Amino acid sequence: MGNILYFKQDHPTANNGFSWIDIVSFVITFECTDKFDENLKPGVTTLMSGVSCLALPFQTQRVDIGPITQKTDKGYTSYKYDYNNVKDLAADFLLYDNSGIVGGTAKPGTAGDGNIAKLSFDGTNTYIGLKNNTYWLETPTDAVAQGGVNIPVGYRIVGARLVYVNNISENIKKGDKIYITDGKGKYMNASLKFTATKVEWNYAADGKLSTTSGNSTVYLRHEESGFFLWKTYSLKTTNKSDQASAFNTDGTSLFYGSGTDSHIISFDSNGNAVYDITQQNAIALNANVPVSDNSFTVKVYDKTGENVAHQVTVNRENPTGDIVLEKINNDAIKFQIEGLAGDQLAYVCLQVQLEALNPYIDKMDISCTQPSGEKKLKNQYLADDFTIGTNGKVDFAVPTNFGTTGLRFAFEGLHHKNADETYGDHTVVGKHSRYHFVKSEYYDLINENLQDHRSEAADYDYTKKIEVKVAGTQAFKCNNSDIFKAGTTGDGTYYYVEDRYSNTAYNTQGGTWQKMLVNNGDGYVKRYLVVCDETRYNIAPTTTPRHAFYAYYSTDLKLTTVDYVPELTYTKVYNDAVVPNTHDANYYVGVKVSLKDTDDKPIAAGQGYVYAKQIIDKIAEDITNKKENAPVDTKHILYFDASNINSLLFSDMDPTWGTLTDLKAKLGDNALLYMPEGVTANLKNVVTKSLSGDDFVSENDIELVDQQPFFAPYSIRLNAANEVVYKRKVTLNHNETKKWVSLMLPFTVAVDTETGSYVQTKDNCAFTFYTMNTDNTFSNAQETGEYIYEADAHFSPFTGVPVTKPNQSYIVSIDQMEETNSDKVLFVVRQSGSTIEATPATLTQPLIQGETATGKIKGEATTLVNYGSYCGVKVPKTDGIFYFNKDKFISSLLLDERFQDVYVLPFRSYYACQSGANNVRYLNISLEPNTETSWIDNATETATTSAGFMFSAETGKLTITATKDLRTNIRNINGQTIDTTSLKAGETRTVALPSGIYMVNGTKVVVR
Repeated sequence: MGNILYFKQDHPTANNGFSWIDIVSFVITFECTDKFDENLKPGVTTLMSGVSCLALPFQTQRVDIGPITQKTDKGYTSYKYDYNNVKDLAADFLLYDNSGIVGGTAKPGTAGDGNIAKLSFDGTNTYIGLKNNTYWLETPTDAVAQGGVNIPVGYRIVGARLVYVNNISENIKKGDKIYITDGKGKYMNASLKFTATKVEWNYAADGKLSTTSGNSTVYLRHEESGFFLWKTYSLKTTNKSDQASAFNTDGTSLFYGSGTDSHIISFDSNGNAVYDITQQNAIALNANVPVSDNSFTVKVYDKTGENVAHQVTVNRENPTGDIVLEKINNDAIKFQIEGLAGDQLAYVCLQVQLEALNPYIDKMDISCTQPSGEKKLKNQYLADDFTIGTNGKVDFAVPTNFGTTGLRFAFEGLHHKNADETYGDHTVVGKHSRYHFVKSEYYDLINENLQDHRSEAADYDYTKKIEVKVAGTQAFKCNNSDIFKAGTTGDGTYYYVEDRYSNTAYNTQGGTWQKMLVNNGDGYVKRYLVVCDETRYNIAPTTTPRHAFYAYYSTDLKLTTVDYVPELTYTKVYNDAVVPNTHDANYYVGVKVSLKDTDDKPIAAGQGYVYAKQIIDKIAEDITNKKENAPVDTKHILYFDASNINSLLFSDMDPTWGTLTDLKAKLGDNALLYMPEGVTANLKNVVTKSLSGDDFVSENDIELVDQQPFFAPYSIRLNAANEVVYKRKVTLNHNETKKWVSLMLPFTVAVDTETGSYVQTKDNCAFTFYTMNTDNTFSNAQETGEYIYEADAHFSPFTGVPVTKPNQSYIVSIDQMEETNSDKVLFVVRQSGSTIEATPATLTQPLIQGETATGKIKGEATTLVNYGSYCGVKVPKTDGIFYFNKDKFISSLLLDERFQDVYVLPFRSYYACQSGANNVRYLNISLEPNTETSWIDNATETATTSAGFMFSAETGKLTITATKDLRTNIRNINGQTIDTTSLKAGETRTVALPSGIYMVNGTKVVVR
C-alpha cells in the first residue's frame, strides 16, 4: 500500500455530492518485510578530484515534512506543516576505502588516497572508476532531513550485484553491429548457445537481429504458446526475414515487447539463450567500438567479509559482466580491485537488494517464576500495537499454591514471523529478522558495539536474545512529537526529530532498568521494553554507528494470587459426520470455558485464568461422567472458546500445568482455539478476540485438514503476513477426478475479476472457480430407453469481484496441479490476509445452501439446489441427488444394491433435485453458452422489488437499480453472459446493449 493511507467517500448523489462521516477509530496493520531493489548512483555527476568516500543516495519512501510552525486558523492555534514543503526522505549508501574513515565513521567527500577517481554515465547506469584497493559499500544508519536533522534508519543487504566493465563505451542502438555476451567471456551464436567464439550480430534499424551461419542468415524470433495465464514465451531462430521479430534495447540489454509485457534475452546455467532469468541477463556490446586493454581482477567477499566468494579476471576478452551475492544479511559488502596498471581504472555499477530492519514483533510471553526458580508459569500475549496484553494491561494471575511473595516476572518468547534460521527453525529460507530485547543477556554482551562482537552477533544462542528479566522505569523519548501536541504553545520553527536508543541516552533521560519482583496485592506497575533488530554479518570497518533499529513497548503489569475452577459448556454443532471411509454417528461439539471461584461463585467475563492441564483434565472428567453434551472423545471437539476469561496459562518446565500444544493435540484436526483479547499462542489455528470484540484476529496461520469436520462459531481476520491453508486430498482411489472438484471454503480467496482464476506459485497450483448458471441451465439431453442418459449443465466462471464468497460452494476447474503422492494432496489453497467467516450451519440444518439452478430437460422444468457441508453428509440414494465423481455429476439413483447412501465428505457439495431430473443419470459440465432458448418462456415481463432490483430499458441501454445488495447477471437470448457485477442497495448501473431480449437474474428485458 505504501506509506500513505488514502480515504475516499463515494457519494455521487447524496446531498449534491457532499456528505460527512465521523471516524471513531481504525486499525492499521503494517509490515516491513518486503525486499526492494536499488540501483545505486552517486549524488554528483562528476568528481573534480578523487575521493575515498562517495555518497550514493536513495529514497527511503519515508516522509520528510519539513519545518513546523505554530499557526492560528479559524480561531484554533496549533502546530502545522506546509504540504508544499513535504519531500521524500533520502539516505546515503557509502562507498569507501579505509582512508575514507574519519573517527570511526565513513565521511562522504573525504579526499583520502583518492582511489574513487571518476564517474561515467553510459545512458543507463552510472559507473564508478576505481583504482586498486579494497572497498566497502555500507548501508545508511541515518537520513538527513530538512533543517539538517538526523533521522535514524536501518537496512540490511540481502542481495547484491556488482556490474564491471574495463572501459566505458557507447550504448548499442539499432543499426549497430553487436556482440551478445553473458558478461563472462562467452558470446551467443546462431544456435542460441553461449560459447567462447565471438559471433557478430546485425541489429537492424527495424529491430531485427541476424547473424550468418555457414551460407545462411539466421534471425531471432519471439514465440508464444498457450493461452491466458498459462502462456509461455521462448526465443527461437528462423531463416526467413518476414518471420523475424523486432527487439528493443535500453542500451545494454535486448528485449522483446515493452513495459510489464517485455522479455529480456538471458542465459541459463547450461549456456542456452532463454528469456527472463533474474540477474542473468545477456549484455549487448558495440562490436565497432574498440575494447580497452585495461586488465584487472575483481574479488567479491562472502557474507563474513573474510573469504573471497567470487573472483573474475577482466580484460579485452572478458570486458564486462556481473557478480551476484545472494542469501546474505549484511551491513555492507566488501570487494577488491587489483591488477590495474598506471592510471587505468576499473568501472563498477552497484545494485543492492534491501530489507528494512524489523524490530516490530507480534507476540511475546510473560513468565512468572517462584523465588526458588523451581517452577515457572507463562502466558503469551499479542504485542502488535506497541503495548502488551488487553488495552496495554496484563493481570497475571497464579494459583495460591504457586506463591504470594517474591515472585519474579520476565518477558520471553519474543516472536516475529520473519525470524531467520538461527531462531530455532533451521529450515527457514529468505527471512532475516534478528530481533532481541534490549538488556537481554545478548544485548549486554554486545554492549551496543557490534564491531567488537562480530562472531557473537552472527551466531549467538537465540534463547538468550529473546528473554529479559528487567524492565525500564520510563519510556524512552525517541522523538520530539510531544512538543507538537494540542495545547502546547511556542514560537519559532521546529523540525520533527527522532533519536536512536542507547543505554547512555536512556540513563540521561532518567530511565533505569530494574528487576521485576512482585507480591500479591501490589498494584499495576508500568513496565517498559525496547526491542532491537540488527544485521547478522557486520563486516564494515567503521565502528559507529551501530546498524540497528529499535521499537518500544509497554504494559501495565500486575500479579494476582487466586484459585479458579473452570466450568465447561458443551454445544452440539453437528449430530454426525462423514469422514474418510465411514459415517460417524457421534455428535461434534464446541467447548466454552467460564470460571467460578473456590466458593462456587461465577467470575465475571474478562477475568480470571485457567491453565492448560486444568482444561485437559476437566474435559476428560466431563467425558467420563457423561456431562450434558460432552462428546464421545476429545477429537469430536471442533473449537475451544476461552475468549471470555482473562488468560490461559501454561508451563514449559512443569507438566502439572500443561502446555497449549498439549491441549490443541487433544482436539479435532480442524479445531480452533479462541483466546481472550490480547492473548495468543505461537500455534496454528489459535486466534485472539479483536479490540472491538465483534470478531477475532489471527497472528498465526490457519491450517484446515481436508475431509475432517470444521466449524467456526466466530469470524476470523488474518493479518496480511499470515495465511489460511487448505490442502485438498484425493477423495477415494476409484474417484478418477483429474479436472474438476466441488469445493466449499470458509475463507475468501483472491481471484482474477475477469476470469475467476486463482494462481498459487508456492505449490504450483492454478484453478478457476465456477458456479452453475441460475437460469437456462440445461441442454443437450440424450435419451436411452426410458431414461435420459445424460444432459449438459452449464456453468460460468465466478467473475466481477476480487474474492470468492466464503461458505459458498463452487465447482473448481483444476488448471495446474502437482499431486503429492505421499499424502494424496491434489492441490493447495493459500490465502494471506483472508477472512474466515463464521459457519452458518446449525445443528438442525448442517447443510449450507448455494445457488439454485433452473431450466428444462426435454421440456420438463427442472430445479437443482446446491448444498455444501463442513461435516460431510450421508444422503439416501433414493433422494436422487447429483454428487460429484469422475469429473461429472452422477445421480445417486445409479448406485447398485450394495449402496444405500451417498457419502459426501467435508468441504464438498452436491445438487439436490427440487423438481424434475428424476430420470437423468449424468450431468456433464459445459462451459459453452446454452443455445437452447426455451428458458425465456418462464421469464417475467417486469422487475419487482422482490426481485431485488428495478430496471428501465431505453434505446441501446439498460439501467438497473438495486433495491437490495445483489449480484446481477445479464445474459443474451443464447444464454451467453454479457455483464456481471455486484451492486449495493441503492446503486445504479447502466449497460450499453444492442437491441434484443435479455435476461437479468431470470427477468426478461427488451432493449429497443
